[in-house]
Amino acid sequence: MKNLFLKKVLLLVTLLISFNSFACDCDCEGDCSFRAIANNNSLVALVKVIEYTDFLDYEIDGYDKEMPFSMTVEIIKTYKGETSKKQIKIWGANGILCRPYLSNFEIGKYYLIAPSKITTDSDIGKSGDYDFFACWTDYLAVDFDKKIAYGEYTKGNDQITLKEFESKLKR
Repeated sequence: MKNLFLKKVLLLVTLLISFNSFACDCDCEGDCSFRAIANNNSLVALVKVIEYTDFLDYEIDGYDKEMPFSMTVEIIKTYKGETSKKQIKIWGANGILCRPYLSNFEIGKYYLIAPSKITTDSDIGKSGDYDFFACWTDYLAVDFDKKIAYGEYTKGNDQITLKEFESKLKR
């Protein structure tokens, strides 16, 4: 009886450790800078965050507000790709996905994005919507007044003007 109880405790501890280590643990293979990702993704756009759309129904450690799970962005300018939509929905992390938390994005702020399109409906996104991959640099913060994007544009360059970015983007 005591041995069975110990086996169950050991199994439970093993499962808990496994779940905690399931969180995204990735290494970027090759060039995962924004320039490389933007050159390979089908949509690249300048967007403004309009609103958080969906929220997680549980708390994330270290975040004292309701965690957004999706956000709606307004497309200010499309640099690459075709979309007839003026707004798109982007899905974020839920604690076990390899996506960034959307709390990193501020409502009313601008971003240069190169998201991946979601192709099937599920609990973690809808077909036709978009997401980011936490192991890549697929978005950069933008100072809209100065027209400069900040973040890992390339491995050695952490900012670029929007005009220079547009001239260097492979279509």
